[in-house]
Amino acid sequence: MSTLLTELTGIGSLPTYRYSVDNYDQDKLGLGPLMIQNTGAGEEDKWLGPMPVGLIRPFEYSTSLPAVFPWAMQWSATRDWVFLADNAAAAATRRIMLATFDRDGTGFNIAGFITLTLPTATNHTIRGMRMTYDKHTSGTVAVSGTAVTGTSTTWSTDGVCAGNRIGFGSTDPTQISQWYEITAVGSNTGITIDSSAGTIGSGTSYVIEDLRAIVLTTNATAANGGLFVAKGLRKEIFSPTGTNIAAATTTDNLRAVYWLADASTVTNTTGAGLAIEPASSKTSHTIWALDGTSTITLFKYNLRASLGSLSSGKSTSAFVFKTAASTAITGTASQANNGRYASLNHGPGSGSGCIYFTSTTRIYRSKATSNITSNDSTWLSAGDSMVEIPPGSVNTIGASSLMNSLEYSSSLDKFIVAVNATTTPFRSYVTQYRTDSGQMDRLWGCDIRQIDQSTADSGTTPAPSMTGGPYSLWSEGGMLYAATIGATAILNRVYAIPLSADWEYTSSTNSFIVTPRMACPNADKFVRVYTNEAEVIAGATGHNLGLAPEPYRISYRVNGISDNSGGWTMLNQTGDLSAVPGTDYIQFKLEFRTMGIICIPARILSLGVAYTDLSTDSHYQFSTGQTNLTNKRFAWRFSTAFASSVPALRVRLYDAVSGSLLVDDNTSSATGTFERSTDGGNNWSSWNNTDKGNETTYIRYTPASLGDNIKVRPLLTQL
Repeated sequence: MSTLLTELTGIGSLPTYRYSVDNYDQDKLGLGPLMIQNTGAGEEDKWLGPMPVGLIRPFEYSTSLPAVFPWAMQWSATRDWVFLADNAAAAATRRIMLATFDRDGTGFNIAGFITLTLPTATNHTIRGMRMTYDKHTSGTVAVSGTAVTGTSTTWSTDGVCAGNRIGFGSTDPTQISQWYEITAVGSNTGITIDSSAGTIGSGTSYVIEDLRAIVLTTNATAANGGLFVAKGLRKEIFSPTGTNIAAATTTDNLRAVYWLADASTVTNTTGAGLAIEPASSKTSHTIWALDGTSTITLFKYNLRASLGSLSSGKSTSAFVFKTAASTAITGTASQANNGRYASLNHGPGSGSGCIYFTSTTRIYRSKATSNITSNDSTWLSAGDSMVEIPPGSVNTIGASSLMNSLEYSSSLDKFIVAVNATTTPFRSYVTQYRTDSGQMDRLWGCDIRQIDQSTADSGTTPAPSMTGGPYSLWSEGGMLYAATIGATAILNRVYAIPLSADWEYTSSTNSFIVTPRMACPNADKFVRVYTNEAEVIAGATGHNLGLAPEPYRISYRVNGISDNSGGWTMLNQTGDLSAVPGTDYIQFKLEFRTMGIICIPARILSLGVAYTDLSTDSHYQFSTGQTNLTNKRFAWRFSTAFASSVPALRVRLYDAVSGSLLVDDNTSSATGTFERSTDGGNNWSSWNNTDKGNETTYIRYTPASLGDNIKVRPLLTQL
């Protein structure tokens, strides 16, 4: 019996498939959501694991823009659009930045920004920011030059805007190679575009991307704040030098900024944040503005309402109603993009769409928004609240009393809570919503005081840290986008963290890696799995600035590999497989911790499995001279000492023709007879575990029973 090692070679070039998306393939590397195969040039640049932490520095962009309040969407399977709001000193204009994040491992890239000229030219501060992205695909089109004619289209009714982009030949934006800007929407069936598309026959599919920016502001002149929407946007206008979006005047659905006023004299003046519901139609999309810090009033608007009676870009047509002010809340509500609409799958509001927001010490839930009415005085009291109880209780982790904002992750069915730990390094949370004063579920992140500026030591790696400012958060497709709220190069950073890839949630997210099956020919039993991982990320400058990544864990299976039906058994940290009987193939699953102190995922560089094969133990040689076929006895010469006590031995007798196992016996619980000779086979005694004594030491085995006329292949191994 010999010990062999089979390795997973070519980590950076293995054929892959997307686990849980593409068809399962036992001979390829299965990459679950948020998992990548890195294929760099150096040996340490070829690895498997979750996407690395991404980083952009908006303040250090070619046009300095301190950007906060991320809002992200998955535009394609591999690319996210991430929008950020201007956090510079209050001004009459506000900017919105667009960055793209590529999920193939290449990370962030800043596309540019737009500048919103608000209809009230006094100093604004953004308190909440959302984007909306709608696709118009109903009906078909024909094109002649710049004229687009629709069949069964309802463009005017649905609020298509001049400035949006349109592509032809597919309803899937990712399949469009040539976009055109809409310059005018003449009717439900007539559109003009900015350049000739040639002649395209009738019945052609198309897609219009309707992109809008919504900001809630407070203003130096209180009644000049409130809710604003920039319509008619398209990706291409987010440029390094910025594109100005003019204030609207008297015409709706142009590329312009509109003031969605709640009254002729605005009362939505102390904005805290926005909670946006899913759109119910192309003409109905509810957004709630939270107003106040000690008591909260809700303002309800329809973002898709046709804006009538426009005057200097201002209209009350989108305003639906406002509630009464709530009773005083415990703690103080932040004005940092506070509030989320969510329909949880757990807790007292399970299955109901409610508004959740934080104060410094509580998470509050409104009653179902479908039951909130004008001047409603019970919209909050009919809900409930959650107290900040850290994991392990306040006797283990101090409660911050500084909760600043929250985000709901639908992939986890959990809230991600940011804490304003700018002076004391309190931890942030990932938690279910509960009202029983129970502990929050998880801690994540820490203020490690690393400054991730471009001028930082080149040997560092981005490490999420609240250095200098709290996070503002958005979760999309398992990624967490965390922007530190600051207005200097040191304080303003945006991180992309694969938080939902954490091993605790892989049963629902499938965010793990499944190796190809690994062949172990003639395996007798497995010994151990070995991995090689990057123990320190970065730190090449010699200043000890590298960081140790989060841990990972390994599971295995030897059955159900071909059809992905087999269950997984988790290994302990030793990787011990000695209790696993040999099979021709074994497969492994790799899971990672991403929700920890440092949030830097592990990187697997190689993986191998050791096993013993079906050959006679290397300490013995088969002896034809001492084997007696008539008496059905099989003998081996003791050729190499163990240098210790002889381990328990196992004899298996196989049918040499069919390969079937005839006898399986061992010295620990023998049914046949094990014997030992130290004089070359002249005298035999019972087997014992004494090590080799001389060159004439033999052992032999006689089975309790064995059929006649069988060609036998005998095998002696350790038990």
